[in-house]
Formats: sequence, structure tokens, C-alpha cells
Amino acid sequence: METKFFKILLLFNLLATIILSAVYFKKEETEKDFSNDILKVRGLVVVDSLGVERVIISSPLPDPTMHGYRISRGEYGSVSGIMLYDSEGQERGGYVTDNNYGNIFLTLDSKTQQNALFIADPLGGAAIQVWGRNGNKISLSAGDENIYLDLTKNNKPLKFKTDEK
Repeated sequence: METKFFKILLLFNLLATIILSAVYFKKEETEKDFSNDILKVRGLVVVDSLGVERVIISSPLPDPTMHGYRISRGEYGSVSGIMLYDSEGQERGGYVTDNNYGNIFLTLDSKTQQNALFIADPLGGAAIQVWGRNGNKISLSAGDENIYLDLTKNNKPLKFKTDEK
């Protein structure tokens, strides 16, 4: 009697294993549906524990905040992308494209000015600029026609160009 019980139990376990394996492998073969995993929005705002905006992803992005006030980017200053803000809500940099010409920018800002800019033109060419507060600036650019290295120390330009003799 025990042997018959064990045979039935073994048969039942074997059948359950086959069914579960078939369901599992059939589920893996079906194509995954990501339609519920994609979020499509015009903007996303990330705030810190105090409610201060720290990251904004948007198209277009709002005008920059400096010392608590929104300041216009100007007539052709509309941008879209990711903007980063400090704990006071002041814009400190971002990764954006402009909505007019199509340049793409990576900027790093202090509380008072832009300090670093990396920009790429949609038709080719790129530039890097780094500023100090005391009038020091380094600019490096490359385009189809020329390359430039411009240095400014204490607001006095020192220019280097490939076509200088």
C-alpha cells in the first residue's frame, strides 16, 4: 500500500513539475510589454525634503532662477533638457538643447555666473569655455574651417589661432 501511495505521489509531483515548467518557459518566450513602463510627460520636477526644486527635466525648461527671481533667457533663449539647482533653488548648470538653432550645451555655473560651457553645433564644430571671476577665461573651439585657442588673463586677451604667423 505504501509503495502504491509513493508511486501516485511521485507521478503527481512529476506532472506538477512538467506543468509548472511549461508555464514558466512559455511566459519567458512571450515578448515583454513595456507600454506600462514608459512615462511620457512634458516635464518632471524633483524636489528635496524641504520642497526646493533641485532637478527639472522639461521641454521647454523654465527661465533660470537667480537669488529667488526668474530671469528671462531672452528671445532666443528657450532650451529643453535637464537643469540642476542648488539647495537654495538657484540654477547651477544643466544639459540642454536650444529650441531655435539646435546647439547642445553642458553648463556648470557658480551662484553668480556661468563658469564652464561645452557646446556642440548641430552642423559640426564644438567649443569649450571656462571662466574665473577675476577676468580669466580659456576658450577652445574647433570647426570646419579653423581651430581657436583664446586665453584671457585679468581681462587682457592672449589669442592663438592656427593661421597666425
